Parts: sequence; C-alpha cells; structure tokens
Amino acid sequence: MKYYDIIGRMRQDNALFSVLLELTYRCNLDCFICYNDRELAGKPLSLDQYYRLMDDLRDMQVLNLTLSGGEPLAHADFWKIGARGRQLGFVMRIKSNGHALRPDVVQRLQAEIDPYIIEISLHGASAETHDRQTRIPGSFDRLKKNLKNMQEAGLRVQLNCPLTRWAEPEIEEMYDFADKLGCKLSFDPHISPRDDGDRSPQSIAPTDEGLRQLYRLQMERGFLVESNCGSDAKKSPAGDYKHCGTGATTLTVDPYGTVFPCVSLRRPTGSLYETSISEIWHGSTSLQEVRELSIAAAKNASSLGARQGTAGFCPGISDMVCGDPTVVHAGVHRVARLQQECLDK
Repeated sequence: MKYYDIIGRMRQDNALFSVLLELTYRCNLDCFICYNDRELAGKPLSLDQYYRLMDDLRDMQVLNLTLSGGEPLAHADFWKIGARGRQLGFVMRIKSNGHALRPDVVQRLQAEIDPYIIEISLHGASAETHDRQTRIPGSFDRLKKNLKNMQEAGLRVQLNCPLTRWAEPEIEEMYDFADKLGCKLSFDPHISPRDDGDRSPQSIAPTDEGLRQLYRLQMERGFLVESNCGSDAKKSPAGDYKHCGTGATTLTVDPYGTVFPCVSLRRPTGSLYETSISEIWHGSTSLQEVRELSIAAAKNASSLGARQGTAGFCPGISDMVCGDPTVVHAGVHRVARLQQECLDK
C-alpha cells in the first residue's frame, strides 16, 4: 500500500496520528507575523496533566508528538515533558526559533529527548531581513551559529520560511543558505491572521512577483511546491474524502488544555480540564462537525482543478479569513493561478 493510500485510510478511519502541544506562548523573539494570541489567559496545564495526556496518547497509539509554542524551550518543564515523550516511544518533533539552541543545549537535547527532527523558523538570508521580522537585533547571527552547531552535532533540521514581501528578494539566497547546511527548506506562501483576529501580519504577505520567483526557482530545482495540508488528499473507497488531517489524524493542545482540530483551525473541541483526550477524540460533537467540514472543504477545493491541494488551501486560514473553513478563499486561488503560470511556461 502506498503512503497516500495509508494516509487516506487513516483520515477515513479517524485514526489519531499526530498531536502538537503548544507548551507556552512565551518566546525569546517578537516576530511580527506570529499568530499566537499572547493575551490569552488561562490556567496552564501542570506537569502531571501532561504526563496523563501522554499516557493516554500512547494508549491511543499516536505516533508523532510535536513540542511547539511560542518557544517550547521557554516552558519550565520542557525537558521533563520531552524526556517523558521519548520514554513512551513517541516520534519526537520540536518546532523552535533556534535562538536558545546553543551547543550545551543541543547536547542536552540529544541526550534527553533525541528528537527525530527540529523545525527552525527562517525569515530571510540576511541579518537585516531576518531581524526585521523577529524584532530582535542579532537574532540572525545567533541563528547561524546555532544551526552550525546543530549540523555538527548531527541533528536533523528543517528550515521553515513563512514567505513575506520582506523576505521574497532573498528566496534564492535562502535556498543557498539551506543547501550549505544540508537542510531542507520549506516555504509557506500564506501569511495568516493572528489567533485573536488581528490581520496586520497579512500586510506583509508576498507579492505576485515574489511568488512567481519562488515557483520559478522550485521548478528549476525539480519541484513546484513542497507538500502541505491537503496535497495528499485521495478519494477513499467509500466515496467522500477529507481535505486534510484536521481533526481526523491530528490534534493541537494549547497551553491551557483547550483541544483544537489542528494548529490552524482554532475551533475548540474540548478541554483537558473537563475530560480526557480519548473522550474528546471519540465523543466530541464539535470534532465530528470539523470532520464533516473537511469533507465539504475537499469538494470545494476541486475548483483548483487537477492541482487540488498544492496551492496550500488550509481550512483553518479560511476560517480566520472568511469565517468558513470550507471556502477556498481568494488567496488560495491566487497561489494556484501563479503556480499554473509557471507550469505553462
């Protein structure tokens, strides 16, 4: 059975595969496009609650456990949570800005958590551009040193760039930067609003010409776009299929125990202060509604034609922009059109 067939079957069967824990919204950077709602208040989950959550996820046979934030290393119990995840046999993933990953921290990370991969945010190929985004002078130079440390230590690193109009003049230089490190570099062409509804990050969304440059370079490198949510959607034997894994193979837990279908679709489906993750997964009516919406989203995404999904249609972003996760908003059609222009040349 092929990978896409396996993923499609898991979505059809609602088999929880991957869980992302937003440990904290605290961060040592101040990125302009950060989507976290830092004003959100609540009672943070305790270490014992995280342990019970991970025990439940192990019993549910979840494979991937991602520690994110904010900056996950800013959480007081990051090391204990990560070590517990490793002990329970999860494939551990970490999403970080890389600012705190000095040599001694990298050494401890390997010894205590041994992550399968670390995803690091990159916002440009120069200090001027990267630091403009992070709003912390010196953050780019520090990141370069830390990335070299991670490379020398043998850690698997993936660089993620949410493409902005500030960074788009440096796309080729960012690819060169990643190539020299031996890292994969993934671009996201969609800049989302913040979780509190603030749309100011979208003021620096990439221009049409910036996206054309990205797709021209990706064509030269042998691919058009990296895989993303929805790009591997396949029609199941039962007929209907889900656009992506939101609420079907994935969940996200915020620092205060609220459970969401994924990191982008911020529709609460339950609270760990009220019920267990297993009970939420199997009994939440809100989660069932999300799964049905994902089927509707897949049908609407057929408007993108044969390249359905590769334009990065995200129901979560559509929900923030349009109030409806099934709507393929104008930004997705723009990306699809520009991709097709490159394919037609």
